[in-house]
Amino acid sequence: MLAEFQIGDTVGDYQIVGVLGRGGMGKVFQVRNRLSDRVEAMKVILPGHEEDPDLAGRFLREIKLLASLEHSNIAALRTALQVGNRILMIMEFIDGTSLDDRLRDGPLPIAEAVDCARQVLRALAFAHARKVIHRDVKPPNILITRSGLVKLTDFGIARSMGDGNLTLTGAGMAVGSLSYMSPEQVQGGTADARSDLYSLGVTLYEAVTGRRPFEGENAYAIMHAHLAGEPAPLSELNPAVPPALAAVILKAMARAPDDRFQTALDLESALAAFGTATPSLATVTSRLPAGFDPGELARLEANLRPALGPIAQHLVTKTARTCSTLEQLRLRLAEQIPEASAREGFLRRCQTGTTTPVPPPTAAGSAPAWDPAVIETLKQRLAAHLGPIAAVVVAKQMRRAITIQELYQSLAAEIPSERDRKAFLALLR
Repeated sequence: MLAEFQIGDTVGDYQIVGVLGRGGMGKVFQVRNRLSDRVEAMKVILPGHEEDPDLAGRFLREIKLLASLEHSNIAALRTALQVGNRILMIMEFIDGTSLDDRLRDGPLPIAEAVDCARQVLRALAFAHARKVIHRDVKPPNILITRSGLVKLTDFGIARSMGDGNLTLTGAGMAVGSLSYMSPEQVQGGTADARSDLYSLGVTLYEAVTGRRPFEGENAYAIMHAHLAGEPAPLSELNPAVPPALAAVILKAMARAPDDRFQTALDLESALAAFGTATPSLATVTSRLPAGFDPGELARLEANLRPALGPIAQHLVTKTARTCSTLEQLRLRLAEQIPEASAREGFLRRCQTGTTTPVPPPTAAGSAPAWDPAVIETLKQRLAAHLGPIAAVVVAKQMRRAITIQELYQSLAAEIPSERDRKAFLALLR
C-alpha cells in the first residue's frame, strides 16, 4: 500500500503546505508550486483505494470533464499529472469558505443567497450546454471567495449526457447526497439538467431558511420525504422571504422534472427579480484602499461587463479591496474571465482606454427624458431573453443610466449569454 502524503512532502514540483479537505476516499491538500510559487490545491485518491476501478474511473472522468469546463464560476483545473502509481489533480486554490460553513451561522441575507444561487446557475448553464450534469449540487460543493465570487466544485460524480445512465454507479446504487438528491435520482431514474436545478432549489431553500427542506432520522426517511413529503413553508421559517421568491424556490424543487424550471438560465432569470448582494459603486468607494479613483473603477466595471455581465460591479468592488495597485486589480479581474478571447479583449480595452468615460451624475431630482416608444421597444426585445421580468429590469436601469447608450449597455449586461447580449445590442444599432 502506498503511504499517505504528509505536510512538508514534495510531490513533483509541488510542496504540500496544508490540508483543505478529506472524504471517505479522497483528500485535498494545499500545495505550493516550487517553480512559480503559486498556491494551488491538489486532489488525490487516498491510499488503499487506487486499485478500485470505479473510483479510479470516476477520478479520471472528473479530470477530463473539468478540462472542458473553463468558467469563472467553476473551480478550475490547472493540470493533472502522474507521480509513480498515483494520479494527481491540480486545481486553483480558492481563498474563501464553503456555503456549508457559512450556513453554520444561520441563513444568509436574502439578496446574498440569491446572488450565490445565480452564480451557481451560471456555472450549471455552462456545464449543461456542454452536456455535463453535476449530480451533487449542495452547500459543501459551493465555495465563496473573499471577493464574493462563487465557485462550483467537486465534479467527482458528474457525467456527460453521452455516457448513458446518469444515475447509477458501481452495483446500481444511487449517487449524490441524499438531502439534496432529486426524486428521480432517489428512484434510480435518469438524471438530467433538471436534477441539478432541483438540488440547487434545495440548497437555496436552506440558504434562506437555515434548514433543509427534507430531513429524517435515517436515509430511508429522507428518501421518502423527497418522494412524498412537503417542505415547511419558507415564510414560517423566515418571514423575510418574499412570497414570490418562495414560489420560485418551490418550483425549482417540484417533484416532477416537467414541473420545474427547464433550464438553468430560466431559473437564473426568475431569481433576477429578487435583488443582488452587490452594493452600488458609490456606497463602497469610501471603503476601498487608498489610491483607487472611483472613475477608474467605473471604467473597469464597464470594460468587464461585456465578458461577465452584471457580476462585473460585484467583482470590481470586492477585488479592489485585496489589491494595492490598479494594474494588480486589472490582472486579478482578468483571471475571472473564462474565455481567452474575452480576457484579452478586457485587457486591451483597459490599456487603450477605449471605454467611454462614465458621464457625471445628473443634477438632483433630474432624469433623462426617455422616448416612450424606445423604452417599449427595449422591453419587448429584452423580454425575448429575460421573459416577463424584462419590464422591471428596464425600469430599474432607466433610473441609473444617463445616456441611451449607457442604458443599452446596462440592459445587455443583464443577459446571461454572451451571444444573446451581442444579438440584443445588434438589434439596437
